[in-house]
Amino acid sequence: MNTLMKLYLSFLFLLIPLLCVANNGEWEKRLYQLDQSLEKKKVYEHEKLENIKRLKQRLKTTPRADRFDINRQLFNEYSSYQYDSAYVYANHLLAEAHRLQNPNYEVEARCDLVFCLLSAGLYSEAFNELHSIHIDGTSANVRKLYFTMASRLYYDVSDYTRTEPYQSQYVKQAGVYTDSLLHYLPKGSAERLYAIGMRQMKERKYEASLDTFKQFLQGRRVDLHHKAIVTSCIGWIYLFLKEDDQAMDYLAQAAIYDNEGVVRETTALCTLAKLLYREGDIQHATEYVRESLSNANFYGARQRVIEVSSVLPIIEQDRYKIMQAQRNAIAIAAVVFILFLIGLLMAGWFIRKQMIKLKKAQAIIARRNQQLEAKNEQLEEVNKIKDEYIGRSFYINSEYINKVEKLYRSIDRKISMKRFDDLRSSLKESELGEERKSMFIDFDETFLKLFPQFIENYNKLFDEPDQRPVEKRQLTTEMRIFALIRLGITDSERIASFLNYSVHTINTYKTRVKNRSNVDNDKFERYIMEIN
Repeated sequence: MNTLMKLYLSFLFLLIPLLCVANNGEWEKRLYQLDQSLEKKKVYEHEKLENIKRLKQRLKTTPRADRFDINRQLFNEYSSYQYDSAYVYANHLLAEAHRLQNPNYEVEARCDLVFCLLSAGLYSEAFNELHSIHIDGTSANVRKLYFTMASRLYYDVSDYTRTEPYQSQYVKQAGVYTDSLLHYLPKGSAERLYAIGMRQMKERKYEASLDTFKQFLQGRRVDLHHKAIVTSCIGWIYLFLKEDDQAMDYLAQAAIYDNEGVVRETTALCTLAKLLYREGDIQHATEYVRESLSNANFYGARQRVIEVSSVLPIIEQDRYKIMQAQRNAIAIAAVVFILFLIGLLMAGWFIRKQMIKLKKAQAIIARRNQQLEAKNEQLEEVNKIKDEYIGRSFYINSEYINKVEKLYRSIDRKISMKRFDDLRSSLKESELGEERKSMFIDFDETFLKLFPQFIENYNKLFDEPDQRPVEKRQLTTEMRIFALIRLGITDSERIASFLNYSVHTINTYKTRVKNRSNVDNDKFERYIMEIN
């Protein structure tokens, strides 16, 4: 029963992803696009590293007074790519700001430090750094940057806390900073739509947030990084609205944007992996969560590593169960195949054994058929001989009876007339020798009619000097002995009686003939019997 259950589970695990693919064509196509994009990960990263390399070359040749902008560009390249390098360049920016004694530069540098700290999960340090920033006397752009970073920090902490009343307090404080930010953002601008959409999402006004974010994505000058953030947010909203198909579609889009933008500080891929795990697509879930963990470790985001690490063992455990069930199914299939093979071999052995018996039986039947055919030929030959000799015997007997009747009448007439002297002479008229000679002539004639090639075949059993030429197609005495044997009369006594010889004489003839032949004595009579 356990074996059957394992087979059923393995089949179910294999079937679920196929069913998911069949029923969710849209997001499945998006997954295919994501897989294609991830295969080009090294290509995108190579382009980014080449750009960073060019900026570093420019930094070496740029006058010291103008290095702040190059350092800021290098920070932007590293900000969502690698925490350690981003933090180094943020500190370079702060040092440059102090050297240049530029308050705007100092606020920008400190905002960059806040971004690094909050991205790495160092929220307490990020708050300390934020509170050390003074924006009095700074430009509108710098204040806009400050309020953007402050609202981002409080929103991120609210997501990390997830405990009331603290979460609501952080969202409320972030909303205050967002209100201040909106004073610096033109109406209808992409930046304003982004800020409003983020506040609506955090305040759980999901429908309004969806409309705002979709308006934002329709903008013409939206960079890949902000596309990734907004599509990821839309995916989160659909996830909260229990629309998993839409959520997976947008999260996959966000992951594609992150990969093309070489962003390592991201949550979309891990969230997508969780959803796919719930859908039963363990293979994709495992690949994506491993990719997320690799990104988090590369960037150095502690909170992301903890989050992904908590998901990976669960998915891996289920994946292990699936693999174990598959291995069990394969093992059972192998055992069944081996048993089937053994059964097949046994059946083959049994069939072969039966075939051998059948061939033996067929050989016996064929041999018996040959024997039967030989017997039939012998019977046919015997019948022919019988018919020939019966017909001939009727004629001879009839002729002999006529002769005897004639002799009896002559004797009777002479006895009635008392002519006893003539009686003796009448008896002398019946010469038995002549009768026997006539009988042999009739025998020869009848036998040679049945076996016309007998004399020729008989002579072939002897060398030419020992062959017996025969005239007028008549048999010699020795030929008659073997002619009788050919007719099936093998008893020497019967042969002697027919030929009017003694048995000893017959045997002497036979021995003499066999010794004279060119074949083995034991085989001589067999050759005689083979004459047709």
